[in-house]
Amino acid sequence: MRPFGRIILLSLVLFLALSQPAWPDDDRGRCVTNAFGKIVCPPPGGKCLIALNGDIACSPPYGGIVKTYDGKILCGPGRCLITAFGQAFYSAEMQGSATISAFGEPVCTGGCVPATEEACSWP
Repeated sequence: MRPFGRIILLSLVLFLALSQPAWPDDDRGRCVTNAFGKIVCPPPGGKCLIALNGDIACSPPYGGIVKTYDGKILCGPGRCLITAFGQAFYSAEMQGSATISAFGEPVCTGGCVPATEEACSWP
């Protein structure tokens, strides 16, 4: 293989490795306790996370939640993914799946929607 071909192949492998979706929805159903002793349990099929300021956010029922690289908590109706560029997307359908195509584009059940703080509940 020529050096140029190796560079392209190595670049493609590196891109695909870095653009794998993050699946932060693994530990569903676990209650969380913040530093102030507040305990919050997630909705059915959901998950809760603690924000940098100690607030607790929960996903919608059977939805997704993620803490971004800069500490924001974002939610959506289905499974989530974070692209290599730090953008969070969710499946538009409850319990829907999400992944990244070979071209680096998010692909989701029912289409992809951007994650928002407003989609989270803040009990």
